[in-house]
Formats: sequence, C-alpha cells, structure tokens
Amino acid sequence: MKRILSLFLIFFFIGNNIYAQNPNPLQGKRILIFSKTAGYRHSSIPFCTKAIQDMGKANGFEVDTTENGAKFNEENLKKYKVVVFNSTTGNVLTEPQQIAFERYIQAGGAFVGIHAAADTEYDWAWYGKLVGGYFTNHPGKNVSNVQSGKFIIKDHSHI
Repeated sequence: MKRILSLFLIFFFIGNNIYAQNPNPLQGKRILIFSKTAGYRHSSIPFCTKAIQDMGKANGFEVDTTENGAKFNEENLKKYKVVVFNSTTGNVLTEPQQIAFERYIQAGGAFVGIHAAADTEYDWAWYGKLVGGYFTNHPGKNVSNVQSGKFIIKDHSHI
C-alpha cells in the first residue's frame, strides 16, 4: 500500500507536469500536508505523511504538516505551492478557513486529495466540486473487501 501510494504521489508531483521546463516543479517550493479528522481516522495517515516528507527530501521541496485548521488563512496559504488533504474526514474547516482555501485555489494554488479527502466537508459545495465527488460508502476494514488496482506505465522514458 505504501509503495502504491508513493508511486502515485511521485507521478502526480513530478511526472504530471509534462510541459514544464523544470523537470521538478516543486524544487525549492513548500507544500502543506493537512491531516485533520473529525470522523474516522485512517491508520495510513502517518505513513503517507512520511512518504511525502521523504519525497521532499529526495526532490528538494519543503514539507509542513498540520492538523490545525487555523493555518488556513490567506497569509499562511500563500507560502505553499500545494496543499495536500491526507485522508481528512468530516468537517475540518470553519467558514472563514474555507473562504481562505477557495481564494488560495483561485489564485493558482494546487490541491491533492488523498483517499478520505473525499469523505470531507459534505456541506461545502465548492469543495465537493474541487474533489470531484464524495464517498457514498467504504469497503470496510475486512481484508476480503480490499480493492485492488493496476499501475500501468505507458511511457517508460517519462520521469
């Protein structure tokens, strides 16, 4: 699971910027990992955080972490190239914090939602559009319910 998550994040952060002249668009930048939960807390959160921190060290970008919604203000968010919702659940931001986050995205900030980010802020329509949908149910903790997937590399020469 950690390996699949790492591969996905590497693809998104580094490989997805095909047209960039800089092969590492996050080099010298800062990202924020937000892991606040107001519902179920996934045990994968610290592993995901560490994987992103390790990628930051290996690829020259800084990683800040928080579970404090007060960090979602316009002045603070300006510091970040990317904000990652790391398996957040429930209502985790107040209305002023939501407004600050909307402005951050509208000003060109980037967002990555990992897993339960789609189990967050059901009453905030703007966020629902940003994420693209919400959980309707979850396969559960039972190993027999674990879903598998495939990682297909189409261009082996792309970073």
